[in-house]
Amino acid sequence: MAMKNIICEAPKRNRDVFLYPALDRIPELILENRHKIRDYKFEINGVPFQILRDKSRMEVLRQAACYTNGIKSLLRKDTSGLCLYVRNSTQSNTINELTLDYEAVKNIPIVQTGHEPILYHPGIWIKNHLAHYLVKIVGGISVNMIVDNDACNMGFMYVPILSEISTSVGKVAFVKNKDHVAYEEIVFDDFGPILQFKEEVIDLLSKNILREDVKTIVETVQPLPLNSVKEPTPNPSQEGNTKSPLLGGDLGVGELLPIVEDMRDVFGQFINRIGEYYQQGCSDMVGLLTAARKSLEEDFGIENPEVPVSWMCNTDGFYHFVLHILYEAERFTKIYNGKLAEYRNIHKIRSMANPLPDLKILRNLIELPFWVWKAEGQRAKCYRMNEGEDIKITDGAEVLVTLKKNDDVINNITRLKTLMETGIKIRPRAITTTMFSRLFFSDVFIHGIGGAKYDTITDEIIKEFFGIDPPGFVTISATLFLPLDVYGLDIKVLQELQRTDSDMCYNPERYASKETQSEPAFMNSVKEKQRLLKIMGVSNADEKRRYFRRIKELNKLMLSQIHTELQKKQREINTIRDKLVYNEVVRFREYPICLYPTKILKDYLLNVFS
Repeated sequence: MAMKNIICEAPKRNRDVFLYPALDRIPELILENRHKIRDYKFEINGVPFQILRDKSRMEVLRQAACYTNGIKSLLRKDTSGLCLYVRNSTQSNTINELTLDYEAVKNIPIVQTGHEPILYHPGIWIKNHLAHYLVKIVGGISVNMIVDNDACNMGFMYVPILSEISTSVGKVAFVKNKDHVAYEEIVFDDFGPILQFKEEVIDLLSKNILREDVKTIVETVQPLPLNSVKEPTPNPSQEGNTKSPLLGGDLGVGELLPIVEDMRDVFGQFINRIGEYYQQGCSDMVGLLTAARKSLEEDFGIENPEVPVSWMCNTDGFYHFVLHILYEAERFTKIYNGKLAEYRNIHKIRSMANPLPDLKILRNLIELPFWVWKAEGQRAKCYRMNEGEDIKITDGAEVLVTLKKNDDVINNITRLKTLMETGIKIRPRAITTTMFSRLFFSDVFIHGIGGAKYDTITDEIIKEFFGIDPPGFVTISATLFLPLDVYGLDIKVLQELQRTDSDMCYNPERYASKETQSEPAFMNSVKEKQRLLKIMGVSNADEKRRYFRRIKELNKLMLSQIHTELQKKQREINTIRDKLVYNEVVRFREYPICLYPTKILKDYLLNVFS
């Protein structure tokens, strides 16, 4: 069966939602996934999958409870001075408060989503709202996975710059020079950089001047009910190609708001919360941003437990997962690369780096779908090295641990645990992160647009490597603009003006004023041009070239005589272009939720699934 080609697009209109499958289909999907997973009969390192999955669910839920309790202790502002928050799962034994019956864990639905620990925009945050909504419908637990093993490529926030001097989307760094470092490694030795970040953002916001010819509005219209959406229909040009409808309604206009002041105040409160958590002993980027987001989510009634990928990696289920792929590294790598090639072929992608680079097979080295690094260091690729009866894990520079092919699985897992205890970290890459989550933990996974594209590849790898039909997943994204109105024009207005400007260069006589048209010199130029155009139709090639050069000279001469009209048109073009840029900045969809007035977020998100 060919790889699916699901078209996922971020919504372009305000308050639109992309959701696949439709909302009323998701509870049924969860039930289908649970039945499908119960029928899996394969083994992982000699252990029946069902037993390992049940154990993994218990382990990860315990880790989530421990981590979330630590985050909540920051939000409670414990007056005793005791901070229960810890960065690493190895320190969490004293705060394990979760008591779940083994049979209960087997039977409760787990709805999972996840993202990097960054400053979320509404299109990301809606995943957390959907997860919370679904467990109210189906029961169970919704868990947010903090992808802290990713490299810190998004350690910044976007800010609208709407000053009189320039209109643009600004970028302010929350952390600097950490592009190759995992989020889990980033710790603030002092609060100075965060204060500097706050000052830079507020300084930019303070320079914003709202234009008098556009209004600042609050859009009070409610979103279109999601359960009224029909199932996507296949694209006849591609089997399995489906596109979910975009949802939304016309916009209404409500009361005026001093939006710039609101943005500044909301952002200031957000950073002040981070300052409080820092004073309580939380100094890592992941903890600070997670606590600040959880504080907002509590105000929305969201109670999703949180679990970092780094904590999930400290479970027996994950060690078994790593070891299983390690034992069959060559087969996995060939399947992985083959599915990437198929994806590139379907989407006509030429670059071998997109959507992900292939895993390499070099002599006795096989690249694994994991990252490895030493604590506080940069992420490195992870390889399996074969030497006789030994399986060695290396970062390409040195051997980090040696496992024995014929040794007991438990002994090899113990070696992996010992490696972790020494500060060597093995973390999954993008595909193996959700592969582990979807197979070993959750009953349904909620993706954004990017994750859904990756997981069409993951599905095919699961099918071939594990020999099973993978559980389905959900894809959602949304667009919510800042409450700023825009100019009522589009690119077509600019294009028409540019066509006129171009025509003025080739036919200046059409745009001359009556006064200019009556000037003898101008009239003579027009008449000569008309005469040359007429005789060019019956001229030879040499004559046509000569007449063409003369027409260019005449156009240049006439252009100099309509200089005022040309300047006026170019000023008009510049004005329209400036307004379109303003519209683009206002309609940018990736401003973080910490810039949005609470009323705007609540009016939208508290009603979006109703």
